[in-house]
Amino acid sequence: MALKGNLKDMDLSDVIQMGCRGRERARLLIRSHGQEASIFFEGGQVVHATLGSQAGEEVVYELLTWEDGEFELETGVAPPAHTITINWSALLLEGMQRIDERKALEAQADTSSKKEATEVAPKKRSELLADALSDLLSSSTDIEGGALVGIDGLVLSANVPIGKLDETLVGAAAAAIFGLSRRSVEQMKRGEFFQTLIQGSKGNIIVTFVDDRNVFVGLTPADVNLGMAFYEARQVAEKLAEIMAG
Repeated sequence: MALKGNLKDMDLSDVIQMGCRGRERARLLIRSHGQEASIFFEGGQVVHATLGSQAGEEVVYELLTWEDGEFELETGVAPPAHTITINWSALLLEGMQRIDERKALEAQADTSSKKEATEVAPKKRSELLADALSDLLSSSTDIEGGALVGIDGLVLSANVPIGKLDETLVGAAAAAIFGLSRRSVEQMKRGEFFQTLIQGSKGNIIVTFVDDRNVFVGLTPADVNLGMAFYEARQVAEKLAEIMAG
């Protein structure tokens, strides 16, 4: 049974998340002002998108700007091609970042249309987040993987061992750990959640508060200096919080 609706009532980003979390083959058909676009899902990822003669990631970025249009999500439809390879959460993060940048540029043009741009364009938020995680892993001997995860499980940026972990699963697990830890802290009247540790036979999971909407999850080997790992997790969490606030 197909899911139908209008983008006035449901953001396209929410529809895309539903399509990915269903982990089925599916096609999202969108019609707006005489234009028709399609987004294809497979294995919990966005794998293909078309709009007229365009295909790939840029189509999704364009569609995220649409605020009106009928949509229909039909399961069981195989993608005719694979033009998108990045993780769906990174795709949405980049798209929303572009929208923010476009609005900022439009506002700037309205107030100073004749002013010349003399500064080098700053890095995008997604790039700053990726740089912060990369810097942590390159300098740390205790943390071997990390991710910034929303409390709803959306992975905003991740740097985890390639081929060993799925970013979507990391996000879901981190959100579950955070939810349980926060409730436990509240029930035990220990104040506000700050950090939690889960130890396994092959390594540890550290979940650290970043801000009201996000946490940092760090992965370590079993034999590490936990004191140093906690310190490094706190340091990168503060850096990620600065980036998100900026």
